[in-house]
Amino acid sequence: MKEILCVLLLLISLTSFSQELQSPDRILTYGFPYDAQRKAIKFVGKKWGIELYTVADCVVSKKLIDSVETIHTKLWKKMDSIHGVDSEKRFRNEVIAEMKKIEEVNKIFERDRNIKKLLRKIERAKRQASPNLEDVSDDGNIYYWTVNSFEINYSSEFKWKPEFMVRINLAERKTEIIEAE
Repeated sequence: MKEILCVLLLLISLTSFSQELQSPDRILTYGFPYDAQRKAIKFVGKKWGIELYTVADCVVSKKLIDSVETIHTKLWKKMDSIHGVDSEKRFRNEVIAEMKKIEEVNKIFERDRNIKKLLRKIERAKRQASPNLEDVSDDGNIYYWTVNSFEINYSSEFKWKPEFMVRINLAERKTEIIEAE
C-alpha cells in the first residue's frame, strides 16, 4: 500500500512539475496602462522571456490584486535565480529606458511627411487609419509599425485592411515605408 501511495505521489509531482515547465512566465496587468508603457513591457519582456498578459480592464477586486502580487512575487524570485539579484529593479529600469525610446520613435513617426501624406490619402478615401507599433529588432534600434485601415460606415462590422508598414531606424532617425502585401 505504501509503495502504491509513493508511486502515486511521484506521478502527481512529476505532472505538476512538467506543467510548470511549459507555462510561460507572465507579467499580469490590469487597468489601462499607457500605450508606450504596455509596448515597453512587451518588448523588454520578449528579451527576458516574459509574456505580458492582461487579466482585467479597469474594474478589479482586492482578491485579483492580491493574486497578481502573489504571482509576481514568484516570477521575480525565479527571475532573480536566472538574472541575478534585483532582477525586478533592472527590468523596470529597462522598461523606463524602452518607454523613452518608444516616445522618440512616436515623434519620428508622427513628424514624417511621407507617412502623413499616406494617412491623409486613407482618410480622403473615407477610411480610418490605425497605426500600431508592432515590434522592435533584437538590437533595439529598428521599430516596426503596421498601418491598417477600415471603412467608416458606422456599422458594427469592421473590415481591416493592411495599408503599409513603416520601419524606423532610431539610431539614424530614418523611416522606410513598405507596401502591404
